[in-house]
Amino acid sequence: MDYALIWGATGGIGRAVLAGVRAAGLHPLAIARDPLPLEAEGYDAYAADVTRPHDVAAAALWAAQQSGGAVALWVYAVGAMSNGPLADTSTEALSAAIDVNLIGAHRAVHHSLPLIPAGGHLIFLGAYPDRIALPKLGAYAAGKAALDSYITVLAKELRDRTVTNLRLSAVDTPLWQRAPFRLPRGARQPHEVADTVLRVYRERTRGVVEA
Repeated sequence: MDYALIWGATGGIGRAVLAGVRAAGLHPLAIARDPLPLEAEGYDAYAADVTRPHDVAAAALWAAQQSGGAVALWVYAVGAMSNGPLADTSTEALSAAIDVNLIGAHRAVHHSLPLIPAGGHLIFLGAYPDRIALPKLGAYAAGKAALDSYITVLAKELRDRTVTNLRLSAVDTPLWQRAPFRLPRGARQPHEVADTVLRVYRERTRGVVEA
């Protein structure tokens, strides 16, 4: 049985990835701030907030115990959107956005790598940095742009594993309720993103994948 570790499993995309992974025959391990709804659906889930270092370390230890220390697929689906002009954005608000979108990803990577053997696959749900560099999205755009560079370097360093940056266009999830503009026409559905995650995993696609 191959294990998949999903960070941010209760978000719109994370939930769809979780369901897709299970349907594909992998054993999903879910990390979420509130795991109770997932446990009610029969998932193995653990409570953790990626902004809390101890939570992330404990979640990785739990995943190691559940998987026997071997995770074939790792997905970072955590994200947080804040809006407002940069001139009105406090240092604390900017730090909070970067903590979730970048530092949280690094915490998850740092503690998860011992569980991902050679040949394992890490997939990040990123964004198009140039497309989200929009008024009132400065904090979010900064965090996602930094994550984009982080993934590029990580992929060069982890040659024995597959690292994929899935750059997403607009996706119809509750995250968009915090956006300062309407959801664009033609926005993708979470299950479509989940299908792409599984395709990328099956095909062992590394680098940037535009979706």
